[in-house]
Amino acid sequence: MSAIDRAESSSEGGRGFRIGPGLLITAAFIGPGTVVTASKAGAERGLGLLWAIVFACFGTIVLQSLAARLGIIGRKGLGESIRDTLAQSPLLKPAIALVISAIGIGNTAYQTGNLTGAAIGVHACVGGSPETWLAIIVICTCVILLVGRYRVLHAVLVGLVAILSVSFLCTAALSLPSVSGNAWATAIPRLSSQDLTLTLALIGTTIVPYNLFLHASSAAETWKNRPISESVIQSDWDTTGSVCLGGLITASILVTASTAFFDTQAQLKSVDDISLQLKPTLGEASAIAFAIGLFAAGLTSSITAPMATAYAVCGCLGWSVDPSSTRFRSIAIGVVAIGGSVALGFGKSPSATIVFAQLTNGLLLPIVALFLLVATSPRRDSRTTSLDRLRVHSARLVVVAVALLGLWRIAVLFH
Repeated sequence: MSAIDRAESSSEGGRGFRIGPGLLITAAFIGPGTVVTASKAGAERGLGLLWAIVFACFGTIVLQSLAARLGIIGRKGLGESIRDTLAQSPLLKPAIALVISAIGIGNTAYQTGNLTGAAIGVHACVGGSPETWLAIIVICTCVILLVGRYRVLHAVLVGLVAILSVSFLCTAALSLPSVSGNAWATAIPRLSSQDLTLTLALIGTTIVPYNLFLHASSAAETWKNRPISESVIQSDWDTTGSVCLGGLITASILVTASTAFFDTQAQLKSVDDISLQLKPTLGEASAIAFAIGLFAAGLTSSITAPMATAYAVCGCLGWSVDPSSTRFRSIAIGVVAIGGSVALGFGKSPSATIVFAQLTNGLLLPIVALFLLVATSPRRDSRTTSLDRLRVHSARLVVVAVALLGLWRIAVLFH
């Protein structure tokens, strides 16, 4: 009897739909990076890059569903799966080093954007020095990770982000251009070398590499001791619905920016100007609402990203993935400290810092996704269906497409 058979035959009760970690993944990528990057894309390119959000959502659904399936079937996280898959290979140590480097660099960059966004939100609300607030937020985040009691705080922050998201959705509905215009912008990809940075940033802020590790571990915990086939189906619905919701929010931010800035030929000069996109629905309250939402989005992601890094590193190195372990907490706090230091060093241009962080993740995504594909190879699972093979082939196409965009961006940089 295989490990999968034993796991399924020992499953107990609890049938019926169970809410999975999909909304957690969506909350993790709807952060300052998404808000700023989508706003810049709409302000500078109108609806021209709306197709990139559709592509990013498709890629996210495919890759996250693979990660969740890996966690449900293997009862372990992606880091542990990569280590087990390459256990007998001489490529184990180089592969682990490459994954840890990609996740470490990418999440440090991502954390820089999260902390910068949270600091901007506080500064807009109460004034003071952004650098001082950034330092305070870094300290608070470290304390939260050390104490480990962040569930209630996380729920409150996600609630505030949800309110901001609904505001963008309502504004987009009120200012929505013609249906034909939206359909044309979505269905016909238009890309030039000048659009590469924003395109990769939109992809990097949606298909977040660390979310693959977070999703696998969370799915393994959510659906433990339950029938595997049923759990995989529930996970697919959970992932698809949650990511589509996140994509709709991202698209609404781009649409409102297009209406507020591109259509009026106005310039988006600073992060604070993004609040103007919400004036049709929130009026004079738009500035304070945006500031609070940006702070909540930044702090939420600032807690999630270091934990995902710790899951990845500990899993790859064969260490305990218990969030209360010393190694786990040390890695998480290290990410916060380094991200805070980088944010302080590049804080003179917050919007550029945040967009660069998303670009970094977009460039590093193919490396992490490649190892996800290795760990989920159809040949390794006798229960692989035609749908699973289609999912893997789709994931390969997404990885190749993003890799080609990244190589094009690098070539333009050195041209």
